[in-house]
Amino acid sequence: MKLKPGNLKAPECIGLRWVQGEPRTLKDLEGQIVLLFFFDYSNEHCLRVLSYLKIWHGRYVDKGLEILAIHTPEFDFGADKANVRRAVEDLGIPFSVALDPESKTWDTYANRHWPALYLIDKNGYIFDYQFGEGGYFDFETSIQACIKQVTPRIFLPRPIELSTTDDTGALVTPITPNIYFGYRRGRIGNPEGFQENSVAKYILPEQIRSDVFQAEGFFLAREDMLVHADTEKVRLVLSFDAAEVYLIAAPDPASTGPAKLTILQDGNPLSQSTLGRSCTIENGQSICEVWFPNLYHIVKNDSCERRLLEIQTATPGARFYCATFTTES
Repeated sequence: MKLKPGNLKAPECIGLRWVQGEPRTLKDLEGQIVLLFFFDYSNEHCLRVLSYLKIWHGRYVDKGLEILAIHTPEFDFGADKANVRRAVEDLGIPFSVALDPESKTWDTYANRHWPALYLIDKNGYIFDYQFGEGGYFDFETSIQACIKQVTPRIFLPRPIELSTTDDTGALVTPITPNIYFGYRRGRIGNPEGFQENSVAKYILPEQIRSDVFQAEGFFLAREDMLVHADTEKVRLVLSFDAAEVYLIAAPDPASTGPAKLTILQDGNPLSQSTLGRSCTIENGQSICEVWFPNLYHIVKNDSCERRLLEIQTATPGARFYCATFTTES
Protein backbone atom coordinates (compact mmCIF):
# COMPACT_ATOMS: atom_id res chain seq x y z
CA MET A 1 0.00 0.00 0.00
CA LYS A 2 1.59 3.24 -1.13
CA LEU A 3 2.06 6.02 1.40
CA LYS A 4 2.25 9.75 0.86
CA PRO A 5 5.95 10.54 0.14
CA GLY A 6 7.80 11.88 3.15
CA ASN A 7 4.95 11.00 5.50
CA LEU A 8 6.34 8.16 7.66
CA LYS A 9 10.01 7.86 8.59
CA ALA A 10 11.22 4.26 8.64
CA PRO A 11 12.24 3.20 12.17
CA GLU A 12 15.81 2.03 12.64
CA CYS A 13 16.40 -1.73 12.80
CA ILE A 14 17.46 -2.81 16.27
CA GLY A 15 18.45 -5.99 18.11
CA LEU A 16 19.62 -7.79 14.98
CA ARG A 17 22.21 -10.59 14.75
CA TRP A 18 23.72 -10.73 11.28
CA VAL A 19 23.58 -14.07 9.48
CA GLN A 20 24.72 -12.98 6.02
CA GLY A 21 26.26 -9.71 4.88
CA GLU A 22 27.94 -6.89 6.77
CA PRO A 23 26.10 -5.24 9.68
CA ARG A 24 24.44 -2.05 8.47
CA THR A 25 21.83 0.40 9.70
CA LEU A 26 19.23 2.30 7.72
CA LYS A 27 21.29 5.42 8.41
CA ASP A 28 24.24 3.72 6.69
CA LEU A 29 22.00 3.06 3.66
CA GLU A 30 20.50 6.54 3.42
CA GLY A 31 20.43 7.65 -0.20
CA GLN A 32 19.72 4.10 -1.39
CA ILE A 33 16.45 2.25 -1.85
CA VAL A 34 15.95 -0.35 0.90
CA LEU A 35 13.50 -3.24 0.92
CA LEU A 36 12.90 -4.86 4.32
CA PHE A 37 11.56 -8.41 4.13
CA PHE A 38 10.22 -9.85 7.39
CA PHE A 39 10.14 -13.62 7.07
CA ASP A 40 10.43 -17.00 8.76
CA TYR A 41 12.19 -19.75 6.83
CA SER A 42 9.61 -22.34 7.92
CA ASN A 43 6.67 -20.34 6.52
CA GLU A 44 5.62 -21.45 3.01
CA HIS A 45 4.05 -18.05 2.21
CA CYS A 46 7.41 -16.40 2.91
CA LEU A 47 9.16 -18.87 0.63
CA ARG A 48 6.85 -18.06 -2.28
CA VAL A 49 7.40 -14.33 -1.82
CA LEU A 50 11.14 -15.01 -1.56
CA SER A 51 11.16 -16.24 -5.17
CA TYR A 52 10.05 -12.76 -6.30
CA LEU A 53 12.62 -11.04 -4.09
CA LYS A 54 15.38 -13.07 -5.74
CA ILE A 55 14.22 -11.79 -9.12
CA TRP A 56 14.07 -8.20 -7.89
CA HIS A 57 17.53 -8.54 -6.38
CA GLY A 58 18.90 -9.70 -9.73
CA ARG A 59 17.15 -6.89 -11.58
CA TYR A 60 17.83 -3.94 -9.30
CA VAL A 61 20.86 -4.64 -7.10
CA ASP A 62 23.06 -2.68 -9.50
CA LYS A 63 20.46 0.09 -9.75
CA GLY A 64 20.45 1.08 -6.09
CA LEU A 65 18.15 -1.46 -4.41
CA GLU A 66 19.31 -3.04 -1.14
CA ILE A 67 17.27 -5.94 0.21
CA LEU A 68 17.53 -6.80 3.90
CA ALA A 69 15.76 -9.98 4.98
CA ILE A 70 14.87 -9.94 8.68
CA HIS A 71 14.22 -13.41 10.07
CA THR A 72 11.79 -13.05 12.96
CA PRO A 73 11.09 -16.53 14.34
CA GLU A 74 7.59 -17.88 14.84
CA PHE A 75 8.87 -20.95 16.73
CA ASP A 76 11.73 -21.53 19.18
CA PHE A 77 14.10 -23.18 16.69
CA GLY A 78 13.96 -20.10 14.45
CA ALA A 79 15.89 -18.09 17.05
CA ASP A 80 18.91 -20.37 16.61
CA LYS A 81 21.41 -18.62 14.36
CA ALA A 82 22.84 -21.92 13.11
CA ASN A 83 19.39 -23.06 11.95
CA VAL A 84 18.80 -19.78 10.13
CA ARG A 85 22.24 -19.85 8.51
CA ARG A 86 21.64 -23.38 7.21
CA ALA A 87 18.24 -22.36 5.83
CA VAL A 88 19.73 -19.27 4.13
CA GLU A 89 22.31 -21.46 2.41
CA ASP A 90 19.75 -24.11 1.41
CA LEU A 91 17.39 -21.47 0.02
CA GLY A 92 20.18 -19.71 -1.87
CA ILE A 93 19.30 -16.25 -0.55
CA PRO A 94 21.64 -13.81 -2.32
CA PHE A 95 21.08 -10.69 -0.20
CA SER A 96 21.73 -9.66 3.40
CA VAL A 97 19.97 -11.59 6.18
CA ALA A 98 19.68 -10.68 9.84
CA LEU A 99 18.12 -12.57 12.73
CA ASP A 100 15.67 -10.69 14.97
CA PRO A 101 15.63 -13.22 17.85
CA GLU A 102 13.70 -11.09 20.33
CA SER A 103 11.37 -9.49 17.72
CA LYS A 104 12.76 -6.02 18.51
CA THR A 105 12.72 -4.74 14.92
CA TRP A 106 9.43 -6.58 14.33
CA ASP A 107 7.91 -4.67 17.24
CA THR A 108 9.47 -1.38 16.17
CA TYR A 109 7.55 -1.69 12.89
CA ALA A 110 4.43 -2.91 14.77
CA ASN A 111 4.51 -5.80 12.33
CA ARG A 112 2.17 -8.78 12.71
CA HIS A 113 2.60 -10.61 9.41
CA TRP A 114 4.77 -13.28 7.79
CA PRO A 115 5.74 -12.21 5.19
CA ALA A 116 5.82 -8.41 5.23
CA LEU A 117 7.59 -6.02 2.84
CA TYR A 118 8.51 -2.42 3.59
CA LEU A 119 9.97 -0.29 0.79
CA ILE A 120 12.05 2.67 2.00
CA ASP A 121 12.93 5.55 -0.30
CA LYS A 122 16.24 7.40 -0.64
CA ASN A 123 15.29 9.82 2.16
CA GLY A 124 14.50 7.05 4.64
CA TYR A 125 10.71 7.22 4.41
CA ILE A 126 8.37 4.25 3.92
CA PHE A 127 7.13 4.48 0.33
CA ASP A 128 5.11 1.24 0.11
CA TYR A 129 4.33 -1.85 2.16
CA GLN A 130 2.77 -5.24 1.50
CA PHE A 131 1.55 -8.01 3.79
CA GLY A 132 1.24 -11.62 2.66
CA GLU A 133 1.38 -12.88 -0.90
CA GLY A 134 0.27 -11.10 -4.05
CA GLY A 135 0.54 -7.52 -5.27
CA TYR A 136 3.89 -8.24 -6.95
CA PHE A 137 3.28 -6.14 -10.06
CA ASP A 138 2.28 -3.05 -8.07
CA PHE A 139 5.11 -3.50 -5.59
CA GLU A 140 7.72 -3.79 -8.35
CA THR A 141 6.25 -0.63 -9.87
CA SER A 142 6.90 1.09 -6.54
CA ILE A 143 10.49 -0.18 -6.53
CA GLN A 144 10.98 1.34 -9.96
CA ALA A 145 9.41 4.63 -8.87
CA CYS A 146 11.87 4.87 -5.95
CA ILE A 147 14.82 4.07 -8.19
CA LYS A 148 13.74 6.78 -10.65
CA GLN A 149 13.68 9.30 -7.81
CA VAL A 150 17.42 8.71 -7.56
CA THR A 151 18.16 8.27 -11.28
CA PRO A 152 15.29 9.76 -13.32
CA ARG A 153 16.56 8.74 -16.79
CA ILE A 154 17.51 5.15 -15.90
CA PHE A 155 16.26 2.31 -18.13
CA LEU A 156 14.33 -0.32 -16.18
CA PRO A 157 12.89 -3.68 -17.28
CA ARG A 158 9.21 -4.41 -17.67
CA PRO A 159 7.73 -5.58 -14.32
CA ILE A 160 7.32 -9.33 -14.01
CA GLU A 161 4.08 -10.85 -15.23
CA LEU A 162 1.15 -11.16 -12.87
CA SER A 163 0.82 -14.37 -10.90
CA THR A 164 -2.55 -15.93 -10.13
CA THR A 165 -2.25 -14.37 -6.67
CA ASP A 166 -2.39 -10.92 -8.30
CA ASP A 167 -5.56 -11.70 -10.24
CA THR A 168 -8.36 -9.99 -8.33
CA GLY A 169 -10.92 -12.04 -10.25
CA ALA A 170 -9.40 -15.37 -9.24
CA LEU A 171 -11.65 -17.78 -7.37
CA VAL A 172 -10.59 -18.17 -3.75
CA THR A 173 -11.17 -21.70 -2.47
CA PRO A 174 -11.75 -22.00 1.30
CA ILE A 175 -9.21 -24.41 2.77
CA THR A 176 -8.28 -25.69 6.21
CA PRO A 177 -6.44 -23.01 8.23
CA ASN A 178 -3.14 -23.70 9.93
CA ILE A 179 -3.34 -26.46 12.52
CA TYR A 180 -0.97 -25.81 15.42
CA PHE A 181 0.12 -28.65 17.70
CA GLY A 182 1.13 -26.60 20.76
CA TYR A 183 -1.48 -25.77 23.37
CA ARG A 184 -1.12 -21.97 23.02
CA ARG A 185 -2.64 -21.85 19.55
CA GLY A 186 -3.59 -25.46 18.91
CA ARG A 187 -6.99 -27.15 18.79
CA ILE A 188 -7.03 -30.83 19.67
CA GLY A 189 -9.92 -33.14 18.85
CA ASN A 190 -9.33 -35.54 21.74
CA PRO A 191 -12.10 -35.25 24.35
CA GLU A 192 -9.55 -35.03 27.18
CA GLY A 193 -7.97 -31.94 25.60
CA PHE A 194 -4.35 -30.87 26.10
CA GLN A 195 -2.44 -32.09 29.13
CA GLU A 196 -0.27 -28.98 29.34
CA ASN A 197 3.47 -29.35 30.08
CA SER A 198 3.17 -33.00 31.07
CA VAL A 199 3.53 -36.38 29.41
CA ALA A 200 0.15 -37.99 28.86
CA LYS A 201 -1.36 -40.83 26.90
CA TYR A 202 -3.82 -39.63 24.29
CA ILE A 203 -6.52 -41.98 23.01
CA LEU A 204 -7.71 -41.51 19.43
CA PRO A 205 -11.44 -40.68 19.48
CA GLU A 206 -13.88 -42.71 17.41
CA GLN A 207 -15.15 -39.61 15.63
CA ILE A 208 -12.51 -37.54 13.81
CA ARG A 209 -13.27 -33.84 13.83
CA SER A 210 -12.46 -31.63 10.85
CA ASP A 211 -9.76 -28.93 10.81
CA VAL A 212 -8.25 -29.89 14.19
CA PHE A 213 -5.82 -32.67 15.06
CA GLN A 214 -6.32 -35.87 17.01
CA ALA A 215 -3.47 -37.64 18.82
CA GLU A 216 -2.83 -41.24 19.83
CA GLY A 217 -0.01 -42.33 22.14
CA PHE A 218 2.30 -40.64 24.61
CA PHE A 219 2.99 -36.96 23.94
CA LEU A 220 4.38 -34.00 25.84
CA ALA A 221 2.28 -30.91 25.13
CA ARG A 222 4.30 -27.71 25.11
CA GLU A 223 3.19 -24.16 24.38
CA ASP A 224 4.22 -24.24 20.70
CA MET A 225 4.79 -27.94 20.00
CA LEU A 226 3.80 -31.52 20.65
CA VAL A 227 6.68 -33.90 21.45
CA HIS A 228 6.68 -37.68 21.00
CA ALA A 229 7.41 -38.82 24.56
CA ASP A 230 7.77 -42.60 24.17
CA THR A 231 9.57 -45.28 22.16
CA GLU A 232 6.32 -46.76 20.84
CA LYS A 233 4.62 -45.59 17.65
CA VAL A 234 2.31 -42.60 17.93
CA ARG A 235 -0.19 -41.09 15.52
CA LEU A 236 -1.51 -37.66 14.59
CA VAL A 237 -4.73 -37.64 12.54
CA LEU A 238 -6.10 -34.60 10.70
CA SER A 239 -9.19 -34.21 8.53
CA PHE A 240 -8.32 -31.39 6.11
CA ASP A 241 -9.68 -29.68 3.01
CA ALA A 242 -6.84 -28.53 0.73
CA ALA A 243 -4.65 -29.73 -2.11
CA GLU A 244 -1.23 -29.64 -0.48
CA VAL A 245 0.10 -30.12 3.03
CA TYR A 246 3.26 -28.80 4.67
CA LEU A 247 4.49 -29.83 8.10
CA ILE A 248 6.73 -27.79 10.40
CA ALA A 249 8.62 -30.36 12.45
CA ALA A 250 11.97 -31.05 14.09
CA PRO A 251 13.93 -34.02 15.46
CA ASP A 252 14.98 -34.34 19.07
CA PRO A 253 17.80 -31.76 19.47
CA ALA A 254 19.88 -34.41 21.25
CA SER A 255 19.51 -36.89 18.39
CA THR A 256 22.14 -37.40 15.70
CA GLY A 257 19.67 -38.89 13.24
CA PRO A 258 16.36 -37.89 11.68
CA ALA A 259 12.85 -38.27 12.98
CA LYS A 260 11.29 -40.75 10.59
CA LEU A 261 7.64 -40.08 9.78
CA THR A 262 5.23 -42.34 7.91
CA ILE A 263 2.57 -40.41 5.98
CA LEU A 264 -0.84 -41.85 5.06
CA GLN A 265 -3.71 -40.24 3.18
CA ASP A 266 -7.20 -41.70 3.45
CA GLY A 267 -5.70 -44.76 5.11
CA ASN A 268 -3.18 -45.52 2.35
CA PRO A 269 0.47 -44.69 1.64
CA LEU A 270 1.00 -41.79 -0.72
CA SER A 271 1.44 -42.57 -4.41
CA GLN A 272 4.04 -41.03 -6.71
CA SER A 273 1.41 -38.51 -7.85
CA THR A 274 0.52 -37.41 -4.28
CA LEU A 275 4.00 -37.64 -2.76
CA GLY A 276 5.28 -34.35 -1.34
CA ARG A 277 8.74 -33.09 -2.27
CA SER A 278 10.07 -33.94 1.20
CA CYS A 279 8.91 -37.57 1.05
CA THR A 280 10.16 -40.79 -0.48
CA ILE A 281 8.68 -44.24 -0.93
CA GLU A 282 10.43 -47.01 1.02
CA ASN A 283 9.15 -50.60 0.94
CA GLY A 284 5.74 -49.41 -0.14
CA GLN A 285 5.52 -46.77 2.63
CA SER A 286 5.61 -42.99 2.15
CA ILE A 287 8.34 -41.64 4.44
CA CYS A 288 9.45 -38.14 5.46
CA GLU A 289 12.80 -37.84 7.23
CA VAL A 290 13.05 -34.78 9.47
CA TRP A 291 16.76 -34.00 9.84
CA PHE A 292 16.51 -30.49 11.25
CA PRO A 293 13.80 -27.93 12.17
CA ASN A 294 12.15 -26.92 8.93
CA LEU A 295 9.10 -26.84 6.69
CA TYR A 296 8.45 -30.20 4.99
CA HIS A 297 6.22 -30.65 1.94
CA ILE A 298 4.46 -33.94 2.61
CA VAL A 299 1.32 -34.18 0.45
CA LYS A 300 0.57 -33.00 -3.10
CA ASN A 301 -2.92 -33.43 -4.58
CA ASP A 302 -4.35 -32.01 -7.80
CA SER A 303 -7.47 -30.54 -6.20
CA CYS A 304 -8.91 -29.33 -2.92
CA GLU A 305 -11.04 -32.01 -1.28
CA ARG A 306 -11.77 -33.27 2.20
CA ARG A 307 -9.16 -35.92 3.01
CA LEU A 308 -7.74 -37.71 6.06
CA LEU A 309 -4.05 -37.29 6.86
CA GLU A 310 -2.23 -39.57 9.26
CA ILE A 311 1.32 -39.00 10.54
CA GLN A 312 2.98 -41.90 12.36
CA THR A 313 6.36 -42.05 14.04
CA ALA A 314 8.27 -44.26 16.45
CA THR A 315 11.19 -41.81 16.73
CA PRO A 316 11.47 -40.55 20.33
CA GLY A 317 11.58 -36.79 20.74
CA ALA A 318 10.07 -35.93 17.34
CA ARG A 319 8.62 -32.41 17.55
CA PHE A 320 5.50 -31.19 15.74
CA TYR A 321 4.79 -27.47 15.45
CA CYS A 322 2.26 -26.79 12.71
CA ALA A 323 0.55 -28.19 9.61
CA THR A 324 -0.21 -25.70 6.85
CA PHE A 325 -2.39 -26.12 3.80
CA THR A 326 -2.48 -24.62 0.31
CA THR A 327 -4.48 -24.87 -2.88
CA GLU A 328 -1.30 -25.40 -4.89
CA SER A 329 2.49 -25.44 -4.47
